[in-house]
Amino acid sequence: MCALFLGLSSAAVAQTYDWVGGVSSDFYNAANWTSTQGPVAFDDSSFKFVRTHQTNGHAPVISSTMPWQPGVFDNTAGDLIINANFNVFYNDKLNGNVTVNQGAYFTCRNIMRIGREGTGILNVYGTAWSNNTDTWQGMFIGALAGGNGTVNVFDGGFVSGGYNMEVGTRNNYPTGTLNVNAGGTSDAFWATVVGPNGTINVNGGTVNTGQVLFVGDLFVDNQGTEGTLGAVVGKININSGSVIINHNDLAAPDLAMHANAKIIIDNGSLAIKRTGVDFTAILNNFINTGQIEPAPGKALSVNYNGIFTTVTASPVASSKNANKNNFSVYPNPATDIVTIKGTENFSGSLNVAVVNMLGETVMQSQLSELNNYKLNITHLAAGMYAVKVNNGTQTATSKIIKR
Repeated sequence: MCALFLGLSSAAVAQTYDWVGGVSSDFYNAANWTSTQGPVAFDDSSFKFVRTHQTNGHAPVISSTMPWQPGVFDNTAGDLIINANFNVFYNDKLNGNVTVNQGAYFTCRNIMRIGREGTGILNVYGTAWSNNTDTWQGMFIGALAGGNGTVNVFDGGFVSGGYNMEVGTRNNYPTGTLNVNAGGTSDAFWATVVGPNGTINVNGGTVNTGQVLFVGDLFVDNQGTEGTLGAVVGKININSGSVIINHNDLAAPDLAMHANAKIIIDNGSLAIKRTGVDFTAILNNFINTGQIEPAPGKALSVNYNGIFTTVTASPVASSKNANKNNFSVYPNPATDIVTIKGTENFSGSLNVAVVNMLGETVMQSQLSELNNYKLNITHLAAGMYAVKVNNGTQTATSKIIKR
């Protein structure tokens, strides 16, 4: 990435076009622009910096395609509407309100930044992408101090970070939000990364994360430029739709989460794809630590079908039936013996299991009723465990701490 910035620095004396919009909204009308050197010409005869912004004039609209590629293209403020294919080499700032309509491709060969040191909103009905997966490139939603980026992907829309999709990451922990609505898709080849102030809302669409999903990444490019951490460090809300890790079925997929990161699943699913590899234990570990959790009134289950290991949420029983699965564990924390006490209706063929943070079952008992059952945990290592009671149709879970 350093070589790219050096190249841009050497082009600092290149021709610069600034949008005025005094004549019309036509992006390709030269009379709507000013130029620092020579006439305005939409060609590749030189490296050009092109900047649009809505001032007192018309907002720019791209309604036709020209065979040229600006060296650096920025929208610094105001509205920009893209109705036809538009190809740029590099983007430093997409602020204001940028809309890519159905049928249009907004293509960047390198980095795209939405909401750099200000507010930027990218609405995608067509395609917006950093399309280079061979070298490190990406789409950044929110960048640097004061950065606040939002990308809305609508029905038929497609966004891709190319190599990486990053939401609220890196220096100063900017704010970033990615909303993927029904019929929309977000894609990355290698990784989707959610920073401390980043949020992905899946509202019926599909998020293909690439080989890796990292929620709550604290990495900064320059030491000492961290931001402030909140109670939740990176968040994904799967309201409906799906998040698929490693959708290309590459080797060594990974889900990494900060201890205070959250993935909350409601009517959608989270899946890791890798043919022949079962990730149930790993996903159960995140569930047991509370990093992956269900929406209120729901419970999570993990299923492996030989290709996908999938977490879904389903409604818990009604309050009347749920009482049959209520139980308490005390004392908690404990060093040797804990007592499990169920309600008077908690009986039948019961399985009691103690599961460690790796998702491994370390103790298991079969009971006919649950009434002040004594559980000896003396031999267990210190740490957090989940006590799970299953009555054949549903499972209730409580956490305990072994000192």
